[in-house]
Amino acid sequence: MAEGFRWLWGQRLLRTMTVLIGLLNVTLTAAVAVLVLLATERLGLGSVGYGALFTCMAVGGVLGSVVGDRLIAAITPTWTVRTGLLVEAGLHLALAASRSAVVVGFALFAFGAHSALWNIVVNSLRQRLTPPALMGRVGSTTLFVAAGGNCVGALLGGVVAARFGITAPYWVGFVVAVAVIAATWRVFDRATVAAAYAQPAPQEPAPVA
Repeated sequence: MAEGFRWLWGQRLLRTMTVLIGLLNVTLTAAVAVLVLLATERLGLGSVGYGALFTCMAVGGVLGSVVGDRLIAAITPTWTVRTGLLVEAGLHLALAASRSAVVVGFALFAFGAHSALWNIVVNSLRQRLTPPALMGRVGSTTLFVAAGGNCVGALLGGVVAARFGITAPYWVGFVVAVAVIAATWRVFDRATVAAAYAQPAPQEPAPVA
């Protein structure tokens, strides 16, 4: 993993993606950790309604997977990433400000679709830019950051909600998402992402006869 971190640190595009995934996973998991309380206390939903919220996200994910390649080709990988960041911010804003289950359900649906599209772009870029010999190390490093963000967020969500109110984790998530957008918007410019996609995928050396 140390080798994976060292290599990843020198790759601006992949490094930025890894860091922002870690940060956004903190806020997302914090949001999900108290979603059941938001659904019951603020949206007035029961167990069926709470399950329906996750169904909305699942349907969005399936739809994003089905149309992912065509949609990414139509709007470009750059705008897939940028739009996804806007969806992240919009999800937290909807959860923080809305009392409508329909609005929250649509926001979760959009997030599910964004997650599928995001994974297609991020994984294809990582596989294209990473040398084969480092693929496992870089993948493990990325997973470590992403899963670490999930663990931290799961702990923080309840603490922040208990201290500052049920919507506090969502307002924090919105602020973090806006900060991430401002800090990374230019990193994902069309030329940089197009150049990354234009690079031929690294190949394993042929075996010696």
